[in-house]
Amino acid sequence: MKLQKGFGFLCFVTTSLMAAVAGAAETSAPLQLRYALPPDKTNAYNLTVTQQGESGRETMAGTLVVSTRKEGAYVALSFKGQMRPKMTPGNPMMMMGYRPGAPASLNTFLGYGYGPPVESREMVIDETGRVLRLRGDSALPIPLSSLLTSFLTQVPAESTAGWEKDEYVFLLDEPLLAGPLVASPQSFGPMFYNPGRPAQATVTAHQKTSVKVTGSTPETATLQKDSTLETLLRTGNEPRISGSTQTKVVLDRAEGWPRLVEMEGKSAALTENLSRSSVLSLKWELLEGAEREAALTPPPPRPQEIPAVDTAKLMTDLESDNESARQTAARELTMTGRTMKPTPELLALAVKLSGDRDDTLRHAGQTLLANYGTREHVPLLLRALKEASDSSTRMTLAKGLGRLEDPRAAEPLAELIAAGQSDQSSYFRRDTPVAEALIKIGPPAESAVLALLKQKHADTRITACSILKQIGTKKSLSALKELTGDPVKELSEAAAEAARSIQGREKAS
Repeated sequence: MKLQKGFGFLCFVTTSLMAAVAGAAETSAPLQLRYALPPDKTNAYNLTVTQQGESGRETMAGTLVVSTRKEGAYVALSFKGQMRPKMTPGNPMMMMGYRPGAPASLNTFLGYGYGPPVESREMVIDETGRVLRLRGDSALPIPLSSLLTSFLTQVPAESTAGWEKDEYVFLLDEPLLAGPLVASPQSFGPMFYNPGRPAQATVTAHQKTSVKVTGSTPETATLQKDSTLETLLRTGNEPRISGSTQTKVVLDRAEGWPRLVEMEGKSAALTENLSRSSVLSLKWELLEGAEREAALTPPPPRPQEIPAVDTAKLMTDLESDNESARQTAARELTMTGRTMKPTPELLALAVKLSGDRDDTLRHAGQTLLANYGTREHVPLLLRALKEASDSSTRMTLAKGLGRLEDPRAAEPLAELIAAGQSDQSSYFRRDTPVAEALIKIGPPAESAVLALLKQKHADTRITACSILKQIGTKKSLSALKELTGDPVKELSEAAAEAARSIQGREKAS
């Protein structure tokens, strides 16, 4: 047996190809399977996960947008989108969280109230689909594995008509009963399960997997994947946890995109505290045509406009002596998804509130100016940006300055990137509100962004390259070309890409 290093765990794995096995050969001739996913391509999938147990039937569904980018010799896939409960007639929505003796709901694993931000789910793979890095993954109930790893099936390096894998995997023990996992779980429900939640444990399980190529056309390859698992730990004569899955996978042969992943599974748990069985299913389905376009370019949400009479009342409350009424009015005026007509009286009140000692009122004034202010208010917004102590306020102000496209904001915004404050909650993103604001300002911001290429941190320089890719002129080409030889591969590639974009714009003009 061969020892492999896992992410957070050690896994013992043995794999044997079955290309010459009679049963597999009868089904299909050996194929060379590869995930040759092209960089900078985006697809959309419908994802549905269903769990049926003693507590009833529960379904989570959503549309996930999957994008690729090159990461050295590998491919990084990012997953964006949200899963939401799907109401089933006769089955009330299961409560999120942990309830002693009851199964954890799917909402606990996939609900938008828990786990990492939806923008931060990412998986890096090689051409066989082997997972090299995971970020923001969510465990799923046994035996569905996890959200990201359910998307792909690892394939052998050689041409084959089928293969088998015999390995030891790790499961989350009760109360969550999730996995199997290829990495230390990064999101598996709420972290505040008290009272009554024991420390979460993992258990070792023996898993056997058989995969056969059951059909192929010039466009697709169809795989049938069957797995069984049971824990080494037993309760009496029975395994503590057992499970099985039957999965149909349809792959695009040209690029390796899954067109369909359809999994049916069963699990059983027999512990000192419970006896439980579940039937589960998971389905990834590639969207095409009009459905795909609708998922990739959804219509913007229509904001709810606050009637003028309500705005007037809120403004009156903001100037009252009742502190509670003032704070309530401030929160309602700046509620996400609501708009109002920015009257001169409202903007004058916003200017007054932006300097208030009360944090809620001050934030309301600054938000109103960011959303509805004019270039006349840019100095106030810049002062607020300099004094802001939290990332959320900085991002609100940055969006406002980007909306106004005022060149006076270029240097202060670039200084935020240099200081590492462009978006503290999304460190790995390049498309932060600060970067987006500089892009909206356009070429007048070029000098401020160009200065970032001299910063020490590679991530700062990469962000600068991504902005210059959009707004740079021939003025930036010399500095960018110098960075194309940088030993940090991601930086050199970002600089080269920015230079190519600028040269294309210069040539077109």
